[in-house]
Amino acid sequence: MPGALARLATAHPDTVVHVREHEPEGSLPLVRQGTVDLALAYHFDGPLPGRPGPNSGLAWAALMDDPLHVVLPAAHRLADREALELTELAEEPWVLGCLKTEAYLRRYAEHAGFTPEVRGTTTDYFFARSLVAAGMGISLIPSIALTPEVPGLRTVPIKPPAPTRHIGIATIRRRDHPQLRTLVRALPEQVTQQSRGEKETGARHGDP
Repeated sequence: MPGALARLATAHPDTVVHVREHEPEGSLPLVRQGTVDLALAYHFDGPLPGRPGPNSGLAWAALMDDPLHVVLPAAHRLADREALELTELAEEPWVLGCLKTEAYLRRYAEHAGFTPEVRGTTTDYFFARSLVAAGMGISLIPSIALTPEVPGLRTVPIKPPAPTRHIGIATIRRRDHPQLRTLVRALPEQVTQQSRGEKETGARHGDP
């Protein structure tokens, strides 16, 4: 969002922008009511709260998939694995950075045949990773929340079917103006730019 807002400020310097942070079930009604022009929202495997549809007044444009990764202390016995099955983590304590992530983990763990021991839940993914570094447990963190880095941690993907957040743009169908069009165009371009940067960083990290 910050990069897209910078693009908006350049294209429309006289526009005053207000940013609000809400969970999807709070932000989508604001779009529908016309209180805000756009929501950058997400959902997991199930539908978005108040899922956009032909009769909802909302338009939904998929933006990116954001897979969740296991974050472990670098000295953990599984830290050197290239990918992990969720069942391999059945005996581990967890600290999570979002209540929705906890509910999601419990749902996936139930399918895998175990009940996770959750020792802590915060509203901050960075704080959750700091708790992992302090030895309180392991965590489940979305890809885009893995920066800035926390020393002493290792990030490992989960083997398919991997838990994933689906991120998109919600707008009201009947509302259209140049500023909104600029922002709607800028967001996927920022995703492409970020993805390209991550690939380049990965390539550099892979160099001998």
